[in-house]
Amino acid sequence: MKPIDVAKALGVAALILVLDLALAVCTVTVWAWVVSPGHSQAEVSAAAPGLSTLSTRVFGPLLLLAFVWLFSRRRPERNAFGFAAAVFLLYLVLDGATVAFRGLYNEAVLITVILKLIGAVAAATFSRLGRVGGAAAVG
Repeated sequence: MKPIDVAKALGVAALILVLDLALAVCTVTVWAWVVSPGHSQAEVSAAAPGLSTLSTRVFGPLLLLAFVWLFSRRRPERNAFGFAAAVFLLYLVLDGATVAFRGLYNEAVLITVILKLIGAVAAATFSRLGRVGGAAAVG
């Protein structure tokens, strides 16, 4: 991969992180308004970590899948698996930095990381379907 590809991977990773966090906030907000109206702030605050974890386990892999697939399809000559690995690893660094790399070695986080890795690898695989030798198949 070229240096510009690494820069793009960093941008994609940052975008995915921002969107994943925004979706987690939206999940908690919707839950508080729709599912649990009238509950106290303490009850909503107590439920927020579990809801955020669920949100990032669902939306995180889907965001990685969508963005890695999109950027891999746009440049078929780019190594899709290399780009997926770069986006995934840079995402982990950015996400870990947001919490000063605390708590990264527990089961809940590792499950989430594995799901996001599956999303990135699936995107690279899907981006190569229908291609022969890295170019679009004809016919």
